[in-house]
Amino acid sequence: MLDVFLHGRLVGTLRRKEDSGNLQFRYDPAYVEDGGPPLSQNMPIRSEAYPPRACLAFFGNLLPEEDVRTQMALATGISVNNDYRLLERFGGDVAGAVTLLPEGETGSPEPGTLELISDERLDELLVDLPQRPFAADEDGEIRLSLAGAQQKLPVVETEDGFALPHGSQSPTTHILKPEPARFPALVANEFFCMRLAAEVGLLVSEVRRAHTLSGLAFLVVTRYDRDLTQEPIRRLHQEDLCQALGRLPSEKYQQDGGPTLRDAVDLIDRVSAVPARDRQQLWLALVFNVLIGNCDAHGKNYSLLYDSPAPSLAPLYDLVSTAVYPPLTTRLAMSIDGARRLEAVDPAAWRILADDVGFSSRYIQQRMLPFVADVVSAAGALAGRGEHDAPVVATIVDGIRTRAGRLLGE
Repeated sequence: MLDVFLHGRLVGTLRRKEDSGNLQFRYDPAYVEDGGPPLSQNMPIRSEAYPPRACLAFFGNLLPEEDVRTQMALATGISVNNDYRLLERFGGDVAGAVTLLPEGETGSPEPGTLELISDERLDELLVDLPQRPFAADEDGEIRLSLAGAQQKLPVVETEDGFALPHGSQSPTTHILKPEPARFPALVANEFFCMRLAAEVGLLVSEVRRAHTLSGLAFLVVTRYDRDLTQEPIRRLHQEDLCQALGRLPSEKYQQDGGPTLRDAVDLIDRVSAVPARDRQQLWLALVFNVLIGNCDAHGKNYSLLYDSPAPSLAPLYDLVSTAVYPPLTTRLAMSIDGARRLEAVDPAAWRILADDVGFSSRYIQQRMLPFVADVVSAAGALAGRGEHDAPVVATIVDGIRTRAGRLLGE
C-alpha cells in the first residue's frame, strides 16, 4: 500500500489488488471529513474507492512515457507495465504537490540530504541519462519522477550549483533536459520557442541554456509547480489536462481519444479562477504552437495550477518546433476544426473552431490576428540575438512566416 500525500498531508491510500493487479485509491476518512481539496478534478472527495481507470488516469500520468519509461523499468528491474511498483520507487517527488510513499513513511522532507553535483558528475549524469533515467541507483535512494517522453533530470539548484536529493522527499526546483542524439539542436529549438512565447506575452516556464564539460547542451527549466520564495520550498499542486479529464496516458492525442480544445475550454469554464483569462491564454497557446510548427501539443502539455483556491492555466512548457524534424508526423495532437495536419490549417479552420468554442469573429480580428503578426515580428528580432544563432532557429522562423502568411491570407 502507498500513502498519498498532498502538501505533506495524508490524503488517502493507493493499493494494488492482489487478485487482479488493478489499482484502487481511497481518500482517508479524516480527509473526507475535512472536505479536501481533491487530488484531481476527475477524483472529487468521496468515501467510496476509485476504480482502476480513474487511478490510472491520475497516478499513471505522473510517470514517464515511451522510451523513458522503458529505460526506467530496465534500470530498476521493474516491469514496464507495473505502475504501482514504479510509483513506489519513484513517487517521492513527482509533478505538483503529490508525494507517494510506502506505508508508514512520512510525507515531510528530511533536512540535510542534498548531494551537490560537481561539473564532472553533472556531465556523467546527463550523458548517461538514457541508460540511467533520473539518476536512479541500484539502492533506490533517489525517488524522482517526471511525466513525458523526453529525458529529464530533476534537481535542486543551490548557491553552490545543482544538487540531488537522496533518501528524502525534498522538492526539486529545476529540470535539466539534455540534448537527445536523435533530435539534434533540440535544446536550441526549445530555448528559442520558449523565449519567443514569453516575448509575445504568453505565460511560460523560465528557461536558460547551458553546456556540460564535454559540450553536451542542456536546458535548465525552472519548475512552475514550486514556490521558490518560500523556505523551505513549497510544492504547488498541479495536474495536466489528461489527469483532470480522466484520460489515460495512452489517450493524450485527440486521435486516440485525448482532449480536444472544446474539452479543454469546457474544463476551464467550469473550474478556472478567471475563465476569460485562461480561455484566451489557451487559445493563443494553440495558435502559437501551430505557428512554430509544434504538432505534439497534446493534452499532457497543458496543465492546471492550484496556487489559489481555484485553479488557473499553468505556465506553458515543452514548446518545440517538431516541424523541423522531417521524420516526425505533421498530424496535429489537437485538430483545428477539420484540419488534422499542420499544412491544412487555414483561416477557415480557425474561424470554425473559434465559433465552436465561443470566440467571436471580432476576437479573431482584434486579438488573434494582431497576435500572429506579433509572433512574426518577435521571432525575427529574437533570432537576431547572439544566443539564438543556431541554424535551427532560422528554419523555425521561416516556418513561422510561412504559416502566418497562410493564416493572414497573404
